Amino acid sequence: MNTCVQCGQSHEVTPSDLEFYDLVSPVFDSKKYEIPPPKLCPICRHQRRLAFRNERKLYQRRSDLSGKSIISIYAPDQPFTVYDQEEWWSDKWNPLDHGKDFDFSRSFCDQLRELYEAVPHVSLYNTNTENSYYTNYALNQKNCYLVFGAGNNEDCMFGKFIVQCKDVVDSLAVYLCELCYEGVASERCFNCRYFVNSRGCANSLMIEDCTSCQDLIGCFGLRAKQHCFLNKQYSKEEFEKIRKSFSPLIPEKIRFLKDKMEELKSTLPHIQSHIYASENCTGDSVYNCKNCENAFDCKESEDSKNIAFAPKTIHTQDCIFCAPDGDRYSYNVCSTVGLENSMACFYVWNGNNIYYSIECHHCHNIIGCVGLKNKNYCIFNREYSKEEYHRLAGKIAEHMIGTGEWGEYFPYSLSPFAYNETIAQEYMPITKEEAEKIGAKWRDEEPAPAFKGKEFTPPADIREADESICEKVMKCEATGRKFKIIPQEFKFYKKMDIPIPTLCPDERHFRRLALHNAYRFWERDCAKCGKKMNTVFSPERQEIVYCEECYLKEVY
Repeated sequence: MNTCVQCGQSHEVTPSDLEFYDLVSPVFDSKKYEIPPPKLCPICRHQRRLAFRNERKLYQRRSDLSGKSIISIYAPDQPFTVYDQEEWWSDKWNPLDHGKDFDFSRSFCDQLRELYEAVPHVSLYNTNTENSYYTNYALNQKNCYLVFGAGNNEDCMFGKFIVQCKDVVDSLAVYLCELCYEGVASERCFNCRYFVNSRGCANSLMIEDCTSCQDLIGCFGLRAKQHCFLNKQYSKEEFEKIRKSFSPLIPEKIRFLKDKMEELKSTLPHIQSHIYASENCTGDSVYNCKNCENAFDCKESEDSKNIAFAPKTIHTQDCIFCAPDGDRYSYNVCSTVGLENSMACFYVWNGNNIYYSIECHHCHNIIGCVGLKNKNYCIFNREYSKEEYHRLAGKIAEHMIGTGEWGEYFPYSLSPFAYNETIAQEYMPITKEEAEKIGAKWRDEEPAPAFKGKEFTPPADIREADESICEKVMKCEATGRKFKIIPQEFKFYKKMDIPIPTLCPDERHFRRLALHNAYRFWERDCAKCGKKMNTVFSPERQEIVYCEECYLKEVY
């Protein structure tokens, strides 16, 4: 057992972990530079990677290239050069102009920090987007708004980790869904509202843990059912009368259904974790995977460990956010797509043999680089011949082994963001004092943007509202923050027969996070057979939790 240098907890490094580190250890000039066992436990390693990813804290500032007003993840008072998206991807500047020689008298990360502050950064992390300016960490988006960590979507709004979806609003971790609202950890659903951990469902309202169902209202744990209300079977005619009673869907009826669902869920068993069509896997929200350990929100991945939001990932460990195309044979990476044989990277897309690099795309054989595109054999943004690259790369690896940096992720101090600007604060919230103790920065909250106009309370019935509502200002009933409804959003609410939200987008997002199971396990006894099991439900929670074997016997 190893002891984590951050939290002091013991953690196991297994023989298979050591085999993996040996498998992905880089070879420079015919010599392998072995990756050592990690100094941090899996949870602390996960936390450190999250602290580099600012998804939702957006600021208005000026482009340092053109001077035009832009939206950026970098606050204007921070020491970074920031270009608008189109400018950054253009040939109007050359990242090699900032190249530097490596200084063997200093640590690797201290030198990388200087390069990071010198090289211009893109204002938002998007690629191939159309009419989707207000998105971040997004690929292949069309007509999307305030969607974060997403790929291959159209007409989606207010979501996170939305993949291959259309007309999906206010959702978290959903795949292949269409015409859906308030979905969490679900896939292949159509015309559903308020649904959690459900698969292949249609035309349903307020459901959880349902599979291959349609025409449900207020149901939990059903399989291949139709025309059910509060888990009771009705004829088609009876069900349609019940459905009609919930139209229009006013807030009072939503509260009624939520209360009834909580009563229902308290009497029924929950499965220890949600793993579907997978072999030898542990985790939650795992679909069609094989030999994946500690995996969350993953699809079609194999032989990987400690991964999250990582579809199509192969032979990779300690990886988060690599949708939609995944990584292969990589280690300790965050916000990467299409990497192979790479280690310790952040926001690097499509390439191989990339190490300790940031914001580089379509590159190969690079170390310690920032902002490169379509480059090969580069170190600290300076080009070398193949032979020179391998000789110098080996020396740098030896140097990093000596300083204790080799194999570890970037330190908190290298992140351009304060801890509470990043999603680390969403998943692993800490105080300012705790952030400073681990070496992370902190940013005091700034006033929310002011909207001009008289505060307006929307009608409970969506049919009583018209597009003039988009010109009015509303006040979040939970936080007091002011927000507005955009026309695209209003049309969706009309189409789906749902009320205008009375919570601001951020508050709605945080409440969805609370519906998503934690990204960790606890040991707990099966409430049916009593055997020990690993589950995403902590022992303090009141749900009735069955092991997979007992649960399947119960529902089928």
